[in-house]
Amino acid sequence: MIDTTHRASPDVFKQCSSGGCVCGVRQLIERENERGPREGEDIDSAEMRVLLTAVRTGYETVRSDPRLAARRHTATDAWNRAVHQLARLRTTIESDRIERAAARLDNAEREALASKRRPVWLKLVRWPVVIGIGTFDVWYFSQVFRYLTSQSGDATAGGPSAAATAFENFVAIVPGVVLAVVIAASADMLARPLRAWRTASFHKPERGEAKWLPHAMRASAAWARRTLWWMLPFMFVAFLLFVIGTWAVIRAEHPSPPSGGYEWPAVMLLIVLLSVGAMVVALLADDPVAGELQKLRWRLRLLEWGYRRQASRAEKHIAEYDSAWSDLRTLHDDLEGLLRVKMLSAWESFILRLRSLHRMAGNVTAAGQTEECPNLARPLFEGIPQPALEPGPLLEIRRLIDDREPDGLRSEKRELDGLFRAQVRASDAAPGDEAVVMNHQS
Repeated sequence: MIDTTHRASPDVFKQCSSGGCVCGVRQLIERENERGPREGEDIDSAEMRVLLTAVRTGYETVRSDPRLAARRHTATDAWNRAVHQLARLRTTIESDRIERAAARLDNAEREALASKRRPVWLKLVRWPVVIGIGTFDVWYFSQVFRYLTSQSGDATAGGPSAAATAFENFVAIVPGVVLAVVIAASADMLARPLRAWRTASFHKPERGEAKWLPHAMRASAAWARRTLWWMLPFMFVAFLLFVIGTWAVIRAEHPSPPSGGYEWPAVMLLIVLLSVGAMVVALLADDPVAGELQKLRWRLRLLEWGYRRQASRAEKHIAEYDSAWSDLRTLHDDLEGLLRVKMLSAWESFILRLRSLHRMAGNVTAAGQTEECPNLARPLFEGIPQPALEPGPLLEIRRLIDDREPDGLRSEKRELDGLFRAQVRASDAAPGDEAVVMNHQS
């Protein structure tokens, strides 16, 4: 209830100039004194006008803030990039390429454990031998081709120019490099027919219902193929010993290099032995099971690397969106507080100030803060109706903040990572290289 002992306030404008009141406060106070006391919860027209002005100016301030659109676009773009990257990750997972590659690798490793393997040392020396013989061929044949193509070797007399000599030296190296590559390619070219020959040699023909003569002919052919197959290493060793013995005789007859050079058959046999020997080492080290296993491992590693690269980009985009989302939420809270400050300013600078001068309105009590009531809808004082604040574009910002939390993107990313780990788990649990290498046959 209002204290009825209120009396008209003394003249508080006696310090004003004699020209009269220009702010209108004197007239408002005189009108309040004429109207008499009223409840603190009652809002007159002048006070309501100030409150509505606070609502309008607050809306105009929020609507014209340039940061709002800029941060909303930044957050939306960051969200779209993160969602697009997560969609790429999901497409990669749902394509099952990683799972199929892991399953194929698992099966290949199990087959490798049960198959005969090449000695490890052959695999280690395969490419050093091929590269070494290739280097020798480059050096040796570069001299031969330099002599054949030079202007002073077998053509006319007179020294060539420096540019011509440099060009001749460069061109002379090319045939040697080509020969080295051809030697390495020849080993791979011969590997497939030799494997087919070996398989056919040890294949036992089925007798079936055929007569004994065709079966005997097939068996004899298989025996001949098998015998010839077993003769190959003996033939190579005999050739090797023959070349070594030939050069041993040459060394015994000529303690120093002969003035006329070595005989061409011996040099030819040595060069042929080195080239054939490099191809033999490459063929002996050929392991199709290990080659297929290595190819499958590299394929799975490339797929894993591709997924992890995309996952890293997704993490980066999510972090960028988290920062943009935090900036947008901070701006939303800042502008929401600005709307309430506009309303508080209307009460503090006009309504409560005027009431403290005319003393015709009762006291007001600040409203408590409750979690159920939104920030903009929460009244400032208990029991006093006031116009609702107009959030304007803050409604859309609030929707974006609530519907597009970064935690949702992180949860989806963790789900995709779990699916990725489940797809490669079979390969991780499969036998490793050490177990495969231990089960080889010399």
